[in-house]
Amino acid sequence: MDDSRFDARDMTRRIVRSAATASLGTLTPDGGPFVTFVTVATDFDGSPLLLLSSLAAHTRHLERDERASLLMQAPADDDEDPLTGARATIIGRLRRVTRDEDDHDRLFWRFLARHPEAEGYADFADFSIHRMMVEGIHLVAGFGRIARLDATDFLVQPTVAEAFAKAEAAFLKNFSSAGARLVAVDPDGADLLDGGVTRLHFSRRAEHPGEMRDLLIGPD
Repeated sequence: MDDSRFDARDMTRRIVRSAATASLGTLTPDGGPFVTFVTVATDFDGSPLLLLSSLAAHTRHLERDERASLLMQAPADDDEDPLTGARATIIGRLRRVTRDEDDHDRLFWRFLARHPEAEGYADFADFSIHRMMVEGIHLVAGFGRIARLDATDFLVQPTVAEAFAKAEAAFLKNFSSAGARLVAVDPDGADLLDGGVTRLHFSRRAEHPGEMRDLLIGPD
């Protein structure tokens, strides 16, 4: 049964923004389910980004039918039942972004900021960025805590996402002078490179790039 005593939208944002991997569901030629393991990042508006090889079976499936789902999970504590961990299933369509499209480079470098380990093969000719057009979300936040969200409940408004895309480079440059190694920011938080990539969540979704500094480190 649905439980309104938790913030489903905030929990979904935290799961999806912090996830580095996901289970990708695609459709085989006969319409059957096919699930694989992939790495993921997010665009400024929250749309999942994947770097996929054309040699992979899931990519060939997507070329024929863009419908897909992504399962992302916040792990449970070591001594807890794995089913108590919150998880979100993102439903939508995964579309390949060609290298001559205007937003390709932005999406490509945003994915690499989340996955610097992919730099060794990301430029190979068979790899392409795919961006999910989110249609809905199914959130399970533990036993009896279930919510179904529309894309608008999760995605950042286009004008806000565009403002963050324009402001990110300058913010990262200015903030790095303080000794922090931030590699990406968005309305929901920031990614910190320290051996691996650590997600820093804002206490709330920012509505303007000017709010980033206070949400990240607090007011002066």
